[in-house]
Amino acid sequence: MRILNSAIVAVALLAGGCAAQAQTSPPAPAASIDAAAWLAGRWVGEGFGGQMEEAWAPPVGGQMVGHFRYWREGQPQFYEFMMLDVAEGGVRMRVKHFNPDMVGWEEKDGWHTFEPVSVGPDALVFNGLEIRRDGADRVVMKITLRHGEVVEEEVLRFQRAPL
Repeated sequence: MRILNSAIVAVALLAGGCAAQAQTSPPAPAASIDAAAWLAGRWVGEGFGGQMEEAWAPPVGGQMVGHFRYWREGQPQFYEFMMLDVAEGGVRMRVKHFNPDMVGWEEKDGWHTFEPVSVGPDALVFNGLEIRRDGADRVVMKITLRHGEVVEEEVLRFQRAPL
């Protein structure tokens, strides 16, 4: 659910023909890429039956860029190039996937987009993906995967690692 500004709308009282005075709540603060800055750094973990590494650069110009690689039994399986930015009032993630030979999965100008849901000091929540801080040096990601009619959730656990 998106975080939206709310307002109390004037209500006409049928019996008396009067209306209540409209009130508004203060606007929610605009989403900022700085809310995701805690993700900057290198992360390693295991999932999907193999090993994973993800690295994020600090925010610059309203964006964060990152890369992901996954390998199993010492062999690369796929790579991702990722970008976090602000769209429609929230932080979104866009991802391009590549085979080990760098052939892209998406069309030339296409991305897989995780639309924004919410952002907080310890969590980035998207439609189909949650990234939550689990202490200073751990991250837990829950990703929803669809294989035809089958939908499953994978939990990926990462530990902060030196460069």
